[in-house]
Amino acid sequence: MTPGRRGRRVVAAAPAETRAARQNPSAPGQAAVVDALNTMLTATHAAIYAAAAAGGVLAPLGPAAAGARELARLSWVAHQALRDDLVAVIGARGGQAPPALPAYRIPATPVSVAASLALLAQIEDACAAAAHDATAVLGADARELAIDALSGAAVRAQRARLAAGLPPATATRALPGAS
Repeated sequence: MTPGRRGRRVVAAAPAETRAARQNPSAPGQAAVVDALNTMLTATHAAIYAAAAAGGVLAPLGPAAAGARELARLSWVAHQALRDDLVAVIGARGGQAPPALPAYRIPATPVSVAASLALLAQIEDACAAAAHDATAVLGADARELAIDALSGAAVRAQRARLAAGLPPATATRALPGAS
């Protein structure tokens, strides 16, 4: 495999799709699938980093931050599991999963409980958007992973907004990820 070029095979698809992907791993449809999965993985790497940052700020704040700290922990754990699933699916399709960066620029600085909850909601929204976009190109086998990621991110984002004190009517987005 040449540097900068990603393998583009489909695995865990219908047998005919799998044979076609092995015969032509650079088929345009397969490139789009691997790219969509890689985009989801990149958002997931950033979410793991941001959830850890929020949890780190919340840890010394004691009982007042217990609920927010648990939301950060749940986000961190969920994104680690999603990361592992995405790396496996990308690798099984012959793609190259992008590694996590040593640090990420996060959209909000988690200096308080409220700022940490806002950050958690924002990262979940970004992951929901990546999963939403991926559903357009993924086949049924990988679409289930993206839909599960989308729904999980939407629920975690809503929980963060509710924990921040937003009324339920404004804490919910009609279709997370859609512009």
